Amino acid sequence: MQTTVRANNLNFYVETFGNSSHPPVLLIMGLASQCLNWFPYFYEPIVEQDYYVIRFDNRDIGLSEWIEAPEWQSNPYSLEDMAQDAVELLAALKIDKAHIVGVSMGGAIAQRIAISHPDRVLSLTCLLSFADAATLTSNLELPSTATNETPSLEMQLSSWRMFAGSGYPFDEELYKELYHEGFEVRKGYNPNCIQHQLAAISISGSRLDELNKIAAPTLVVHGKEDALVPVKSASEYASKIPGAKLLLLDGVGHEIPQGASDRVHQEMFNLFATLEEIAHVR
Repeated sequence: MQTTVRANNLNFYVETFGNSSHPPVLLIMGLASQCLNWFPYFYEPIVEQDYYVIRFDNRDIGLSEWIEAPEWQSNPYSLEDMAQDAVELLAALKIDKAHIVGVSMGGAIAQRIAISHPDRVLSLTCLLSFADAATLTSNLELPSTATNETPSLEMQLSSWRMFAGSGYPFDEELYKELYHEGFEVRKGYNPNCIQHQLAAISISGSRLDELNKIAAPTLVVHGKEDALVPVKSASEYASKIPGAKLLLLDGVGHEIPQGASDRVHQEMFNLFATLEEIAHVR
C-alpha cells in the first residue's frame, strides 16, 4: 500500500507490505536516500516471515515533504526531529511499537528512538551506522556534495560504487533501475538534502554516553570494508548498548548487498524471535 501520512507537521510518503495484523518492522533509510534504497531483496523476506513492513521517505527527500531553504536556514532540524518524525508516523498508522531497522543515518535515528522513546521499540537493528557525528562527517566525500544540481547517472553510479565492498559484485543494473525510478520517474532527489541532513547529524553530536539507556534487544551489523564509517566505531558503540550483538560482514562496504542479506536476515529473525519468546513466557 502507498499512502501519505501527516506526522510532526510534515507530509511523509509511506509504503507498507504484508498483513497489518502482523508484528510491524519500520525501515529507516540513510542520508539523502529514498525509501527505494530498501530493495525488494531486503524487505520481501521479512514480509515472508509474517511481519508487516513499513518503509518511508525521510523528510527532505523522495516524495515526502521538502524543507524550503529559508525555513531550514532559520530553523535547521536534528536527528531528534527525524526520530520524532518516525514515532509520529507510527502513531498515524496506529502502531504502538515496532521493530526498528535503520541503515547509516537511519540507524542513528533508530538509536535516538530507542533512547528517547523506548516504549515504541520492540527491537533495534542498526546497519552500517554510527553513534557519533564525527565518525561520519570526517570520512564523508560525496561527489554530489559539491553541487546543488541533481547528479547524472554516471556520477551517482560512481558514488554508489565507491561504497561497495570487494566481496560481492556491484549490481550496476539494479542501481541503474534505482536511479531511473528515484531520480527520473519520481524526481525524488532534493539537491539541498545532503546539506540539510549532514547538518542534522552534526547538530545531534554524539550518543555514545546515552547508549547504555537502550533497553531494546539490539543487533549491530557492519561491513568490514566500510569506507564511510570505520568498522572499529561500530564495535565501540555496540559495546555500549547492553546485550547488543555485533555482526561484522566480510567483503561488505557501506551497503547490504544481496549476497550478504541472508546472513543479516538470519540474525534479525533470531533477534525478533527471542523477543517473541520472552513475550510468550510472560
